Amino acid sequence: MIPQGSGIRNRIPAVVVVGLCAMVVIAEGYDLIMYGAILPALLDEPGWGMTKSVGGTVGSMVYIGMTVGALAGGRLADRFGRRRPLLVAVAWFMVWTAACAVAGSSWQLGAFRLLAGIGMGAAAATALALAREYTPPGRTGMTVTILMAGIPIGGIVSALAGLALLSRHGWRPLCWIGVVLTGVVLIVVALLLPESADFATRRAPGRLRLLFTADRRAVTLLVAVAAFAELLTWYGLNTWMTTLMRELHYPLTSALQFSMTLNTGAVVGSFALAVAGDRWGARPVGSAAALVAAAGIGVCAVGPSDRLVLLASIAVLGAAAQSALNLINAAVADGYPAELRGTALGWSNGVGRLGAVVAPSLGGWVLSATGPSQVFQTFILTSVCCAAALAVLAWSGRSVRAVRPEHAGVAG
Repeated sequence: MIPQGSGIRNRIPAVVVVGLCAMVVIAEGYDLIMYGAILPALLDEPGWGMTKSVGGTVGSMVYIGMTVGALAGGRLADRFGRRRPLLVAVAWFMVWTAACAVAGSSWQLGAFRLLAGIGMGAAAATALALAREYTPPGRTGMTVTILMAGIPIGGIVSALAGLALLSRHGWRPLCWIGVVLTGVVLIVVALLLPESADFATRRAPGRLRLLFTADRRAVTLLVAVAAFAELLTWYGLNTWMTTLMRELHYPLTSALQFSMTLNTGAVVGSFALAVAGDRWGARPVGSAAALVAAAGIGVCAVGPSDRLVLLASIAVLGAAAQSALNLINAAVADGYPAELRGTALGWSNGVGRLGAVVAPSLGGWVLSATGPSQVFQTFILTSVCCAAALAVLAWSGRSVRAVRPEHAGVAG
């Protein structure tokens, strides 16, 4: 391995650093979205007796872990640097993904997913903070989009793996693919990833309370509301899309294709909205994206008979929902000084993950009590809530960029 102080790592171009951080998010995205792909098989797993509501509860476990991991990981990244916490986080979720592959019951799987989620949450917050510090001014939206595209890219890989393996070999090989993918990423990142230059020169640790000073409180809370609502929407859809489309009488192969379309749309479409966000502002563009996502969910709820219309609507939905998440992260990454950036991203992602915690269980409960159309209607409401929170920030004229950093380095 290249030693810690190696000049080779120090000469790594910024674009490579962003790419390495994106690789981490791809591995995380595979492990996250894989659950939605394997859920139909888990519901049929012999001896497990998993109901839809239990499936939703198990799906929520990873997001509980991610909430803890994001809050802790952001704080650790501001205290100890970005590189070491990131490597530990990736190794952590790789180990517990391997444990998922040998789980003997639904509750074992839920426990292992919770533990894996701790590493995933810490990895996401730390990777975002590090990539932002290698980003030129005015390009944060694109950098965040590149990173967060890793989530749907990982989802595409998991959907393809499901199409190839699920019907013949069951769900466990998909877990092992995630372990191998994460292991390769861990080796590459450990060899090449440098420490943040900003952290090296400004080591004052962040404090969560500094996000709630008088000039920051409103922005911090509104961003948290937006993140909570949109993460609930996005991960609810990714958990239940395959199952919902089967409930609407589409075969499993078609339902998996819809899930892949959702994530493909998220990758391709979010780059166009990243350019718009860098040009016109993350908050107004993010609010508009969340409204477009709500409209796309509405089309799914109606269930049009024209397959092309449905596929196009799902692709637009994926692009808009992912873009809203990206632009929330861009606003936070740009809005705080380096010594608070990890803490701020940990806060927004951690509180947002509470929405992701609620999403699988909420979707399972609504599906069991009513039907698939009502699940889609629930996610329309949450996407509109995200749009409203971002619109309030845009309308009020309070700029995240204007948050004053004079107390940022205060230790507490």
